[in-house]
Amino acid sequence: MRSFASLSGLLLLGLLLALPSLLLAAIPANKPANKLGSTNCAESIVGCFQTAEESALSVYEPMYLIAGGEYGEDIKGRFQFSFKYRIFDQQSSLVKSTPWLKNFYLAYTQTSLWNWSEDSLPFEDTSYKPSFYFTLNKSPVYDWLAFGYTHESNGQADETSRSMDALFIQPVWSLPLGDSSLIIFPKFLYYLTEGEFNKDLADYRGYVDLNLRYGNEDSWGINTLIRQGELGRQSIQVDLTYPIRTPISIRTGGFLYLQYFQGYGESMLDYNRRTGPILRIGLGIVR
Repeated sequence: MRSFASLSGLLLLGLLLALPSLLLAAIPANKPANKLGSTNCAESIVGCFQTAEESALSVYEPMYLIAGGEYGEDIKGRFQFSFKYRIFDQQSSLVKSTPWLKNFYLAYTQTSLWNWSEDSLPFEDTSYKPSFYFTLNKSPVYDWLAFGYTHESNGQADETSRSMDALFIQPVWSLPLGDSSLIIFPKFLYYLTEGEFNKDLADYRGYVDLNLRYGNEDSWGINTLIRQGELGRQSIQVDLTYPIRTPISIRTGGFLYLQYFQGYGESMLDYNRRTGPILRIGLGIVR
């Protein structure tokens, strides 16, 4: 049965890699490709995190479905979806009289690990991450800034329960490099609470998510996340993407998605267990 489950996992991965031609090709692709280095913020691979033209509901963190694992270990799928929502209508009389209200956002990201090598193909752990934040536009010090509150938990009970609440501040700097851009956006965390069964979470995760993004909207893009915990507990995740269709909108379309991870906390459940190197491949919708 275990070999059948492994075969099922591989077949699912094959279906996943076929999705671009089966599904995305059906979406109209008549928009011109975007270029990095443009002065139009909406044409950057970073999406400038917000634009005046954005709809009330828009992309936030990357969205993907990928599969793979450590050498000799179970094949696991990992998928993530994420969005943000502008709370106040920009055209409302309230915002016109109080313009700063347009900068309030709600965001939500959900990340799951799915074991394709077990008989029942169980979900091993899921992380739920709602956030509430306020943004500030370009200044002489930064290109963009967000600060607010975030919660993360895995929705489990007793000894397997993991959770945390934190305040955060996230500045963004964008550096044009030829036809590409390097975007630096560290996320500084101040922990308010840590769950009963993960009171040492900060020792493994650290207090800064160092995010780096480099690439060209028409070609390869690379996202890197680095965390530095106590006593040399470092974690790194690298996402490499390549477009396989004309973009639908900024950062959104169809992408070959490769992910590398090594360190602590690939899931909330295993925040204090070192894993990796882990390699996964699949389809990205947002990068």
